[in-house]
Amino acid sequence: MSSINTVSGKLADFICNLQIEQLPKSVIERTKTRLLDCLATGLAAHGLHVPSVVLAFTEGGVGPASVIGYQKSLPIVDAAFVNATLINGRSQDDFMQKSHPGALTIPAALGFAQAFKRTGADVLVGMVAGYEVVGRMYMGAPGMLPKFRASGVAGTVGAAAAAAKMLKLDSTLTMNALGCSAVFAHGFGQGFFAGTNEVKLNVGMASRNGVTAALLAKHGATASALAFEGEAGYFRAFDGSLEHAEAATRGLGESYLIEETVYKECPVCIFTQTPIALARTLSSKIDLKKIQKVVVTSPELTHTNPGFTNVAPYQTHLQAVVSARFCTAAALLGRPVEEYDYYDELQDPELLQLAEKIELRMREHDADTVDVEVYQTDGVIRASGTENETLFPSLDKVVAKFFRITSDLPGLDRDRIVETVMTLDQVSNIEDLMKLLVVSEALIAAREQTAIN
Repeated sequence: MSSINTVSGKLADFICNLQIEQLPKSVIERTKTRLLDCLATGLAAHGLHVPSVVLAFTEGGVGPASVIGYQKSLPIVDAAFVNATLINGRSQDDFMQKSHPGALTIPAALGFAQAFKRTGADVLVGMVAGYEVVGRMYMGAPGMLPKFRASGVAGTVGAAAAAAKMLKLDSTLTMNALGCSAVFAHGFGQGFFAGTNEVKLNVGMASRNGVTAALLAKHGATASALAFEGEAGYFRAFDGSLEHAEAATRGLGESYLIEETVYKECPVCIFTQTPIALARTLSSKIDLKKIQKVVVTSPELTHTNPGFTNVAPYQTHLQAVVSARFCTAAALLGRPVEEYDYYDELQDPELLQLAEKIELRMREHDADTVDVEVYQTDGVIRASGTENETLFPSLDKVVAKFFRITSDLPGLDRDRIVETVMTLDQVSNIEDLMKLLVVSEALIAAREQTAIN
């Protein structure tokens, strides 16, 4: 026990004392589905631009940690950087407390498991710790939005928590890891307006910086015990006060935030998932010739999320997937919104015409409800729902998504991957999983050559 009554001290005690024996079965099973879902999005991002840029950046590095989908091993910090951008690459990874916890923490858990011969159970516990801290960093500083990006700011600390657990650091060293990661936390969302790469790289750097913080602590780096609540600490920097600081540690261990994590059916921003789901229920009822306007009303934090209000011209894939207008219009028109490549079709005249008729409104005093209303010459049709209510993952949904989005990747034994992940608490060597996560480059090349011919 650290016996230090500070935020980092309490979190360190929680992390160090967490054991798989104390986790409810429901938490263990949910953690397995989170891993399977993130491996699916990581594998399906094979060949995308941002992960490819990071792979090129890490060229020449050699180490113990595998890159998801590739026959390549890197130093742990570099593998975390690449794997985070892979998991987050399609904008289809999981979400909790305004962050993408899987992309941030799973690369740390897997990399250290390989490097230090940890078990599957160790990985699951590391993930639970990481997800918990990602969520609690936001809960302690919710004012970070919309100025900062929660995945970069909260996620760096969560990655450090997962890394510290996998390294089996004691409480004092874990406090130092968390404190260092608090200083390394960073990120804002201007790239969502421009549709540029830096916001995707931010997720990778957050995971990398959290891993770096834990390794530095292991080698003797120190950090203030008041790194979070101090006069010049994390909460005052990102939230402007200590008003919410108590929430960062209240009820630690009584329940686990990983159970509150939602997943994404469509490869778009989390804040456009619910407008898509609601619009799809209306698509068969609308008459395009009769539509006068469409009104999407959403909570304040959704409406103010960078990129949510993007308008045409849509010049990049990212500008489209974060835009409520683009995504709602696509869903109303019955477009294939589950397909990643669809969001490269940016010049659809019918969609652009409908998107111009979409009005976005902000609901200030309701944090959960989203409405989509279609005003036609003969009346109004509407659909309302609680944000993300359709996105709580069941095992069946996650497995179906895994098979769907990895179906065109050759060389994967999908059944064995699913079986191994869902029995991970019994796996003594994490290499049993990692060796299954390699896409056949030779088969991809052969397929591409056949297509050319």
